[in-house]
Amino acid sequence: MSAIKTLEKQRNKSSLHILCDFALKDQDKDVRKSAIDSIVVLNDPEAVSVLQRIQRDDKDRGARNKAKDGANRIQQFGRPLGESEFSEEDEERAADDYRALEESEKGQAGLYVKIQESLQYRIDRDNNLVDEEGEEISGLVGTGKLEIVNTGSKDRIWAIDAVLEGVDEVIFNADEAQGTAVFGNSFALKELDPKSSKYVPFEYQVEAPKLSVQEDFWDLEKEDSPPLFARGEESGMKFTIKLTNEFDDALNDVVVKKYILDDSTTVEGFEASIGSLKQSSDDEGSHVLWEIEEIEAGDTVEASCVMKVTLPEEGNDPYIIGDTKITYKVKEKSLSGLGLDTITGSSSVFQFISREEQEENPGDFDCLFELENTSEFEMDLKEVKIFEGPLDEGNVRIEWLGTDFPEEERSIDPGETFSLDPWTITVEDDNMIPQFGRELDLSVKYLFDAEVVAECVLSGYALPFMGIEVTKTYEPLVIPSFRRTEVVSEQVVKSIGSTEIMYIQLSEAIPEGFEGPEREQIEILKASEQLEDFDFDLSGSNVVITMEHLEDSEFGPLAQDEEILVKYPLYATAKPEEEFTGTVTVLGNIYPEVKPISAEAEAGPITVVHERRKLKIGKMVSSTSSEETNEYEVVLRGVNDGTAVIQNVEITDFLPNGFELVGETHEDPEVGFEEHSSVNNGQAMKWIFEEVQPEQKVEIRFKIRAPGEHDPAEVYRMLVG
Repeated sequence: MSAIKTLEKQRNKSSLHILCDFALKDQDKDVRKSAIDSIVVLNDPEAVSVLQRIQRDDKDRGARNKAKDGANRIQQFGRPLGESEFSEEDEERAADDYRALEESEKGQAGLYVKIQESLQYRIDRDNNLVDEEGEEISGLVGTGKLEIVNTGSKDRIWAIDAVLEGVDEVIFNADEAQGTAVFGNSFALKELDPKSSKYVPFEYQVEAPKLSVQEDFWDLEKEDSPPLFARGEESGMKFTIKLTNEFDDALNDVVVKKYILDDSTTVEGFEASIGSLKQSSDDEGSHVLWEIEEIEAGDTVEASCVMKVTLPEEGNDPYIIGDTKITYKVKEKSLSGLGLDTITGSSSVFQFISREEQEENPGDFDCLFELENTSEFEMDLKEVKIFEGPLDEGNVRIEWLGTDFPEEERSIDPGETFSLDPWTITVEDDNMIPQFGRELDLSVKYLFDAEVVAECVLSGYALPFMGIEVTKTYEPLVIPSFRRTEVVSEQVVKSIGSTEIMYIQLSEAIPEGFEGPEREQIEILKASEQLEDFDFDLSGSNVVITMEHLEDSEFGPLAQDEEILVKYPLYATAKPEEEFTGTVTVLGNIYPEVKPISAEAEAGPITVVHERRKLKIGKMVSSTSSEETNEYEVVLRGVNDGTAVIQNVEITDFLPNGFELVGETHEDPEVGFEEHSSVNNGQAMKWIFEEVQPEQKVEIRFKIRAPGEHDPAEVYRMLVG
């Protein structure tokens, strides 16, 4: 840890700041501990808050204890350091030098073990976990891999054994290509070549990840209201997004992409409480890009920008925004609970015990144990046992326990030779040389890391959108002249936006000369519900109906795709050839009131026809050529000589007693109804034509036969009467 000591010797604010940075952030717990020791030596009260944070948050117990003791000591005896003589550039350069040196030192560790976890999930606007269809779910499956790497460039590492923690929380999957597996809580590899790695994949269950996302859109003109869009006009809105880190650890490398931009939208006014915010694009489209280096545990960060939208003049589609995609990392953390207890591995070392007989004392041997690290890796010597005589006799001559010594005394650098204190042994037999056995607990050093890489997607949605449309009809569209005629005016008001409409005002400019309705003649219906509480005003040529605070009525507000029917009569007395149209305007709003939306519709034209009824009905009787049979042919004829269509034209005739019909009657056109009935002195006959157009002629022909003995004059008078 020479770099730590170099910074400690500077004894100024700059070195203190760098040491604090690495005590907080370095991935290697040993580096953090060493930095804490140097911070305590510098003894500046400014470091107390940093040490207290480490005491609270560091995952290593040893680092937490060191920080606690150091904070207490500095609080009692601390004195401020002198101001730094370094510039900010010098301070950053010193930090870079430190990082480079530390990386060089770390590179001597032969094994690098990393738990890499990946998480992809979707949320809704209430931060609930959802599936692809937007249905709420209780949890999700994450994937990961446990990877072991030989960091060396020339030496193999063999006999690798790992003991894991938290294996009950994960499901390990076999990977034939890797040929690796976990048995119980152990993971073993025969060997690893330089720069090679092996891994074991696994899956784990997690509940909703603890990143809260809140998005809001506000109208620029009224900031406590949702945005309101007018077709063909530019509308402004402010977009805000808040992220709250509810993890117990910091989130790193946070990238937020809000896909909302299209040809109708421009963006400006970028603001962020942390990180950088700008407009960008990728293969998925244009977006607002927010990049954050780190969000501390429990912190909320916020960003905003102004968007200006111009919706097309045609159509009723709302303004749809795209997905929000957030990627982030949780470093030195495993969401699955999987961890590493220990790992050992062997590489190239040379060990021997020398036996040198003393010059002046034959039979006495000076003995020495030496271990030379011939590998490229730093070694961790945990235990040495030297047995005198055969191993099975268990006669321990020397025992060295690494746990009794500082790390630097049990760590053997590449090319370094480690030796125990020499000892002397006496052998009585001149033909014998001392025999020793030995046991070693020796392993290449390792680095352990864990990281979660997550992607959270908030699916796109339609912004709260207030929209309204209206259709209008008149019935009938043709009216007669000079008659007071009722014309029914109907308006259908429909909400086409997701925002409920609580205020509606309908204003119809009625045609000139028309009479408006009375209040009790007005019907306002939504489904089967009728609205009784509304304001009505008939001033001049305008019918004005106002519906306020619908949300407080049983009628209720007008929700998306709901319709309200407004119906009332108008009365017209018109001159021939006149023509009338009417226009209705509808305003919609919410509470508290914002800029109202409007829609307009026209109905008509209502045309006036000058119709008068004039009907001529006649009868002709003629004798047939057969006098012996006394037959007569009768023709009944009706002619519409007026300008109006005459409905249900009825023609009747009388057949005296003693006369009979000969054959069938013939009508032109076909009659709608025909009836024969008995009356006094004969039979009544009736024909009804449903509709006779102006200038149209209708006709009925039939033959009758007179009695055998009769007076022709009397018959004639009877038939033509």
